Amino acid sequence: MHHDAPIFRAIFRSSCGTRVAHPYRVAVADPRLLTGNRTFVPLGATSTWRSVICVLVAAIAASATVARQHITADSSSEEPRFADSYPGLTRPRDVDTIALPTPIVVQRVMVEVGDRVQAGQPLLVLDDDDARRVVGQHAFDVQKARTQTAQLERTVELLDRSINALAIPAAAATAKLAVAQRNAEQVPNRQAKDSPERAQAAYDQAVARERRLVALANGGVVARQELEDAQIAVRGAADDLAVARRAADASAALAAAQALQAQTQADLQIADQQRQRQDRIGELTQARLRQTEAERELALALKRLSDLAVRASGDALVAEVPVKPGDRLLAGAALVKLATVNPMIVDVDVPPSIVNGLVRGDAASVRVGRSTKEYAGRIKTIAPLPGDAGAHTIEVEFDNPSAALLAGQPARVRFTPRHRS
Repeated sequence: MHHDAPIFRAIFRSSCGTRVAHPYRVAVADPRLLTGNRTFVPLGATSTWRSVICVLVAAIAASATVARQHITADSSSEEPRFADSYPGLTRPRDVDTIALPTPIVVQRVMVEVGDRVQAGQPLLVLDDDDARRVVGQHAFDVQKARTQTAQLERTVELLDRSINALAIPAAAATAKLAVAQRNAEQVPNRQAKDSPERAQAAYDQAVARERRLVALANGGVVARQELEDAQIAVRGAADDLAVARRAADASAALAAAQALQAQTQADLQIADQQRQRQDRIGELTQARLRQTEAERELALALKRLSDLAVRASGDALVAEVPVKPGDRLLAGAALVKLATVNPMIVDVDVPPSIVNGLVRGDAASVRVGRSTKEYAGRIKTIAPLPGDAGAHTIEVEFDNPSAALLAGQPARVRFTPRHRS
């Protein structure tokens, strides 16, 4: 056996009482085994199985010993060493996708992938034909909204005038006219028996004649029959007077009822027109809102027509240009992707023993690739939960003013935590 055979023999001796030199042979307990002079004897079936079991027991014991050694080493490890560097990968801080809310046609592409752009720099030029078509459509919508608004305003104005005209004593005038018409209809061709005044005069005349005839009849001047005729005439005149008075009262009551009916009709007409006015006011409000929205859309379309260039929202690198001249794109389609590489981000996985001593804002030094240059950075975020491998991911932000460093490069990060009590 090789030079460390005594170690295994010692282990196997304690487990099985026999030193094993081969899976199918057993060495005789002889000191010459340590000097290289070895003697082997064949094993039987029972001894073979016993030897296999002993090998398994010895392997388990060896594994337990190694595990205890690792546990002892871990338990006696030193405090976390923040001076050690940890590997990571660089990436942009942000990636912005530029899109438009309307369908467009690309006329010209002014940048390529990898170009460094500044805020406001043109990236794409759009087709002006579609822009003009959009402007024309919005102008039509604005004119339509303005016409509808003006019509509703005139309708409301007319309703206001009608309501004001009805609010004045027009209802009373209408009622008086109805009463006058009714009185005119009630006047007969012969007014003797219809007018209370005329009936009163006829009654007074009949009473006076009766009195004269009574005096004459008492003197024997006139016949008794003539006196009775006069008395009958008085009773007839009294009846005519009563009928005329009742007719006059009925006519007055009818006139009052007609006046009330005319006033009620006027009130109902006013209420109906007020309801119509409220409906038109609601429609007018909606029309004005539509007009305002159409005018805003028209202003935006005119602005886009005056400048058909899609511009960068900030300083960045062009990460992707998924379009080409002549492309017709739907609303919301991506035009350009811009990556912000200043500042840059390094994603670093650190063990729990290290992350416990770090907080956001702690300083860090970053070395990218094989360069010896160090960039000053700071901890931006710390993942509160570990990943599958048990490490916590830390985002380290550092300046990249020249944009020379690109995403996806390997980096080494060394942390410098602040002293905290």
